[in-house]
Amino acid sequence: MKILIAPNSLKECVDSVTLAEIFSSNLSKFGFNDLISKPISDGGDGFLNVCNRIFSLERICYKIPTPDKNNLINCNVGYSKKDKTIYIESAKVLGLNLIPSNKRHPLYLSSEGMGVLLKKIIADIDQAKIEVEKIKVGIGGTGTNDMGIGLASIFGLKLFDKNNKMIDNLPKNFYKVKTIKWQKIKFPFSVELVTDVTNPLLGKNGASRIFGKQKGLTSKEIKIAERGFANIVGLLKKEKIISGQKFISGAGGGLAAAFQIFLKAKIIHSDKFILHDLKIKKERRLSTVITAEGAFDEQSFMNKATGTIIKKFANSSTKIFLVCGIIDGKVKRKLPLNVFPIEISKYFKNKTDSIKHYKKGINLACKDIVSKIS
Repeated sequence: MKILIAPNSLKECVDSVTLAEIFSSNLSKFGFNDLISKPISDGGDGFLNVCNRIFSLERICYKIPTPDKNNLINCNVGYSKKDKTIYIESAKVLGLNLIPSNKRHPLYLSSEGMGVLLKKIIADIDQAKIEVEKIKVGIGGTGTNDMGIGLASIFGLKLFDKNNKMIDNLPKNFYKVKTIKWQKIKFPFSVELVTDVTNPLLGKNGASRIFGKQKGLTSKEIKIAERGFANIVGLLKKEKIISGQKFISGAGGGLAAAFQIFLKAKIIHSDKFILHDLKIKKERRLSTVITAEGAFDEQSFMNKATGTIIKKFANSSTKIFLVCGIIDGKVKRKLPLNVFPIEISKYFKNKTDSIKHYKKGINLACKDIVSKIS
């Protein structure tokens, strides 16, 4: 039997690379040897590990500021000398895990760290330490919601109030901005963004309203953030820094927007990244596919990693095992007939135990998979 193991990360538990290894180890014990391990990522947590696993990247470490700008951290990126490409995981630059719980107030957080990182990469390019033509950024898992203005400020973007006084580039100030100054610069590389969301920057489905709460914004602060973003966009259009009706992404708390506006980045939806870059599309004659996610719901079919795997193999004779911490009941009933859902939570009394003993949960899931294959 030819089995493809293509899990995403289980949030709060384990990254997709390690998870694929656990599945492979368990199935090998049951006598299955024709195993293809291809951990996946839709741009969020674990993106760099997956890219390193697939593309055999060299790790380069840079020191950058945290989103609250109070500390410095060591941040790894991946470098492919062969492809002249740098891979960046935004969750390692601006992730929630880098922000102390008492400071998770996005109106006071900045994406400056991403700007500092890019500037240091450019310095290494200028000094001929590395040769880079492209940067790929996994957009997801960020704790910031600043439209990437902090990033742009590292390259010269300045905000001014009604008295022509320069304003700190924090989201709490965006609605006060009356003038923006930006001198267009040329970057030595192209940028591609891998993202699993298609929501715009503004509006009812925008960055602040859809993802603000999980980052720490209150209902009142969401309105302040939305008002600030709308003000900044209006001024950028007035200065012709934004032209036309081009879609502006709200991914990563608006981080993708800054990459689009100031670095002319191209958005690559995660389904394309998974199927083409990670070469899942090339896999043929599989008897079984195993994929995994922390939680599976309606959004999972919207460019998310596991949804992409299911869509790819839905109209085939391949058995698909969907292993998740929890699966939404309504969505479970809509799954294709060749998809067999397995909820790890059913093995434990509560969520805390299922997270703490996730290895045991995966082991039990593998036993279920083996019994259904047999």
